[in-house]
Amino acid sequence: MATGGFSIYKGSDLIYDFSCSKCKENDFNAEAQHFCLECEHYLCDKCVKLHNGYHKKHNVYGRGDTEKWVVSSIDRCHQHGKELEVHCDDHQELCCSVCVALNHRLCNSISHLDNLAKGFLKKAEFKELAAKVDTMRSRLIELKKARTTVFNDSYKNIVAEIKALRNEIDTILDQIEKATVEQLDNMVGNLENDVKDDVDKCVMMNDQLKNLMEKINQMIGQCKETNAYIGCRIMTAKLTQANNLIGEVQRKSKEEIQFEADTTIESFLKSLNTLGLVEVKDYKDCMYQVVRSMQYNIKIKQDRRLCSIAGICELSSGLIVIADFSNCKVKLLNNTFQVIDHCDLSAPPFAMCHIAASEVAVAVDDNKKAHKVQFIKVSQRGGLKKVRKFTTDHLCISIAYHQDQLYVGSKTALYQYTMDGDVVKKIYENMAGDVTVARCDVSPDGERIYVLNFDKHKLISLDKCGQELAYSQLHSLSGLCVSLSGHVYVCSVASNTVLQVDSESTKKLAKVASETDGINEPWSLEFIDSTSSLVVGGYDNDNIVVLQLEKI
Repeated sequence: MATGGFSIYKGSDLIYDFSCSKCKENDFNAEAQHFCLECEHYLCDKCVKLHNGYHKKHNVYGRGDTEKWVVSSIDRCHQHGKELEVHCDDHQELCCSVCVALNHRLCNSISHLDNLAKGFLKKAEFKELAAKVDTMRSRLIELKKARTTVFNDSYKNIVAEIKALRNEIDTILDQIEKATVEQLDNMVGNLENDVKDDVDKCVMMNDQLKNLMEKINQMIGQCKETNAYIGCRIMTAKLTQANNLIGEVQRKSKEEIQFEADTTIESFLKSLNTLGLVEVKDYKDCMYQVVRSMQYNIKIKQDRRLCSIAGICELSSGLIVIADFSNCKVKLLNNTFQVIDHCDLSAPPFAMCHIAASEVAVAVDDNKKAHKVQFIKVSQRGGLKKVRKFTTDHLCISIAYHQDQLYVGSKTALYQYTMDGDVVKKIYENMAGDVTVARCDVSPDGERIYVLNFDKHKLISLDKCGQELAYSQLHSLSGLCVSLSGHVYVCSVASNTVLQVDSESTKKLAKVASETDGINEPWSLEFIDSTSSLVVGGYDNDNIVVLQLEKI
């Protein structure tokens, strides 16, 4: 740490671990001896007197509390306490001078933050940050709720079954019932410890996202572009951590507690220690069946043709967005599946994916020159609004989203794009046919990418690098979706069926729905996790089908 405290010369090259923020604004160089938490300013002995005169109630920390300076400062390296100055492009890390000296001396590309941050407040990456944080926090809250209540229903049902069986036999079962319930309680207690750990992690991550976003929002009004850029980088890393946490929890097996009664219990009652076997059942690839089918008309007076629904997305608010290929429209449905707004497109929409709390990306193509991805969001007034777009040099007939990356299919290849429209790489290509990449989707953890090969009647699963892992042979596949729980659904336009496929994409698990459930030339699917419903859109059909599902 430098000493001396203050330099009277402008542009002094003395290096301090913390420099006075107010002096720096006037091109003076002074060592900070204090830090104001509310202002987030470093202050020398002279400036702190002026500050305290104006802000008597602010929390000001001295040199004895420097650990609080670093924690409170978004522009400081949390490891070394020094100001963040550069970005290592090789490692994608924000660095202070000590970081560079210790860990990044041999790196090829180091960029100054001041240069990277120019105009950053106007870029889509920063403008979309709040929505991404809201989406991630919503997912964390939903995950916390799901993990908290996962065993409640099973537990209640099993206890009721135990008591019903207990009432059919005599009082000799008093001790046996007690032993059985204790066995169940012990198992649930062990499982709840795992659930509590997941819940605590979700709560902590949610709080961190909230607090960091509040700091970033404070900077917007102050036009601190460099700090905003740093905050965004840190938030992006934190979002990755949050997404990894969600993936880690979601990859855990979906467990339920089961009770299997012993049907011979009456004759062997005195030789038994419990009323039955309590066990945990793994529902990694649990199957679903239709319990109710409903149809809703989505035609509006502006439509000139029969509707053909090429894409369906549920927003975080519960609203549904559908892409009408035949009428070149995107339509907004309320939670009763009534059309409440629409917007026109310049060419037919081939596919659509959900990218943020209230925003979707649509693959738009006229099979000639118009190849583009159009972003559409629901405004605060509840209407659809086209916000931005980017064009490609290839066809756009399928699209999926995962962790700020778009996956766009072009009939025979799958490309990875940034949200700004920059090509990252060509992930997969299959030239052995006219339409070998008809649809695509990504697993919740991002480890698998699913592709429909229309020509060869295959559902193919790829790894993140585009290598084929497995496939299943299914006839005339036309639609594909992956639920938040990782369940994979496809539909067949030839057989008018909806199928559930295992997450490895190696075999068919079940025929979920058919013509008797209202399925007619299905083209698109969306699974609504909150209601266990499957929404199916068809070709040349003014009705969508909503299938209420339950576990088999």
